[in-house]
Amino acid sequence: MNIRRFLSVGLIALSVQALAEDNKDLFAAAATGKLDRVEALLAQGLDVNGKLETERTALMAASFNGNLRIVKALLAYGADVNLADKLGSTALTDAVMFGSADIVGVLIAAGANVNAADSQSVKILDKAKKLGRENIVKLLEAAGAKGSEAKVEEKIEGEPKPAEEKKPEEPKK
Repeated sequence: MNIRRFLSVGLIALSVQALAEDNKDLFAAAATGKLDRVEALLAQGLDVNGKLETERTALMAASFNGNLRIVKALLAYGADVNLADKLGSTALTDAVMFGSADIVGVLIAAGANVNAADSQSVKILDKAKKLGRENIVKLLEAAGAKGSEAKVEEKIEGEPKPAEEKKPEEPKK
């Protein structure tokens, strides 16, 4: 029984290690623009949403490096546009950082959350504005994105208003 359990645990460990290596291969191919390699790995049944230790995905890598064809291929294989890494960054965040309006548009069309915030509570629209990416700001706003200023305004509008002062009634004559 112990030998069987030992072998089972060993096989699981090897499987996990092989999966991690496969994820690294897919991530590297997506980051470096190797579409043929990405498609070959996915055709072998590799998880399109497989993550590295940092929880980054191939879609994030392709978005960060401006690889539009690979972004489209990953989405065609069912990549989740709203997965976030350990810092709260998504593929849309990465596309904004790279500055690709084309990739931003494709990700929005695929259902990316335009109001996502990273682990520091910085929203995607705020990042685009800070980076001076006006064409991307317009795309995000057209898709309903709100920056942190909008959040503050919403809070202010939603807070209860102080009671109005009542004037004392005049005595009846």
